[in-house]
Amino acid sequence: MDANTITSADGKSLKLKAEHRLTDKQDKSDKVVPIESTKAIVFFVGGAGDKESYYFAAPYKNITYAQDHLDNRAITLKQEGKYRSEWLGYNEIRGKKDIQKNVLNIIPYKSCPIYIIGHSLGGWNSAQLTKTMADWGYTITMLITLDPVGEGTLVWLGSDIGGSIPTPVAQKWINIRATPSKPDDSDNVAEFGERWTITSGPDLNINMDINHANAEGMFTRTIAGLQSACNIVFESITEKLANK
Repeated sequence: MDANTITSADGKSLKLKAEHRLTDKQDKSDKVVPIESTKAIVFFVGGAGDKESYYFAAPYKNITYAQDHLDNRAITLKQEGKYRSEWLGYNEIRGKKDIQKNVLNIIPYKSCPIYIIGHSLGGWNSAQLTKTMADWGYTITMLITLDPVGEGTLVWLGSDIGGSIPTPVAQKWINIRATPSKPDDSDNVAEFGERWTITSGPDLNINMDINHANAEGMFTRTIAGLQSACNIVFESITEKLANK
């Protein structure tokens, strides 16, 4: 039996995917422990009033409808332990302690494929998060900002967002700006907070005839050929995992 094989209680030989050795301070003998298999981590970051109330507005969970689409595509990968998604509020990725608790604690190792999808104020903070994580040695595989908001002075003062325009750092950045032909109340709110006007930087910078609140539509509608942002993320995940 080699070092990568263990024997279970019923006498069967089991193969470990990977291993490293740890030495306890009291027990000087080497201990073989399995390393968690490669997985992709996807963070869905909602905007104001998404995960918790915002100035008395009830939680709308807009970003979770986008999350459901990718989760359904990746259900087999999830069952195999190769995929995990997390829903966060925009204010849960603001400070270093929040990032450590809600983001870094979920990532098993720095080379793990990391995807961040942020909507509204969550798009603004997600873009800033990529820069912070890059400074800490993490690589963001893909950033997707869905109608990011945050340029208005009043929203800076009244919301837990960064006060300067983000400088995203990601291997691929897709931005989708809502430009609805028939604006609704959510668009009025976005205009009050001031949509982030992005003229350069993204690999894809798309205007879409859609209302601000419809994060699901921005994530699932066609933006490049026959591809949606959801399709692009899923294909990237499968490619990354296949190359590990």
